[in-house]
Amino acid sequence: MKNFINRPIPRLLRYELLLKGIVEETPEGHEDHETIPNVIDIIKSLGKETEPGVQTAKQKVEMWRYGANLVFKSGETIVRHSLKASYDVT
Repeated sequence: MKNFINRPIPRLLRYELLLKGIVEETPEGHEDHETIPNVIDIIKSLGKETEPGVQTAKQKVEMWRYGANLVFKSGETIVRHSLKASYDVT
C-alpha cells in the first residue's frame, strides 16, 4: 500500500530532472528552451501542493500497520472506533 501511495509523486518529480537535462541540451534559440522551464515550475508547484496529502497518506498507512500488529490479551474488550463496535477477545 505504501508504495502505491508514493509512486505518482516521485515519478512526477523525476520528470523535473529529465526536463532539466533536456533544457540543458536545447539550443538557445529553440522555442522549447523557453517553454520547458515553465513546465518545470509547474511540476515543482504540483510537488509542493501534493506534499500535505502525501504526508497524510503516509501517516494513515503507518497507523494501519500499527493496528495490524496489535496483539490483545484474551478476555480484553476492544473498541474499534472506525467500526463503532466493541469486540471481546476470546
